[in-house]
Amino acid sequence: MQSPTLSLTGGRGMGAPVRGPALVSGQGFGFRYDLDSTTGVISNRDHDLYGEELAGRVLVFTKPKGGMAASWALASLRDRGIAPLAIVFREASPIFAQGALFSGLPIMHMLEGDPCALIRTGDDVALYPTEGRIDIFR
Repeated sequence: MQSPTLSLTGGRGMGAPVRGPALVSGQGFGFRYDLDSTTGVISNRDHDLYGEELAGRVLVFTKPKGGMAASWALASLRDRGIAPLAIVFREASPIFAQGALFSGLPIMHMLEGDPCALIRTGDDVALYPTEGRIDIFR
C-alpha cells in the first residue's frame, strides 16, 4: 500500500471516508454564483476553475459563497449523479455544512496547513472527516 506524500490533520469534518482526485481553487465557491447547476460545470468566467466539472472530484476551495440554496443545489447534483465526492474549505460555513450533511457528502475544514496551497488539482486525496485528516498521494 502506498504511503501518503503528505497528510493534513487537525481538521473538523463529517461524513464517510472518501478517496478521489482533487480539484483545487484559490477562490471561494458558491453554487448560485459560480456553477451551472444543470451540468455541474463551473460557469462563472471570472472563476479560476471556469469550465471544470465537479462530478466525482474532491473540491478544495478557500471559502463558501452564498447561503441557503447550497443545500438544495448539492442534493440536486447528487440526485442527478453529478455531485462532487466531497468538499474541503479553509473554513466552511454552517449553511454549507448543513447542505453537505443533507446531501450525504463529506465535508472538512479548519485543517492545520492551507489545503488550497498544499493540495494540487489532480492529486489523489483520501479524506477521513471524523478523524480530521486528509492524506495526499502524488
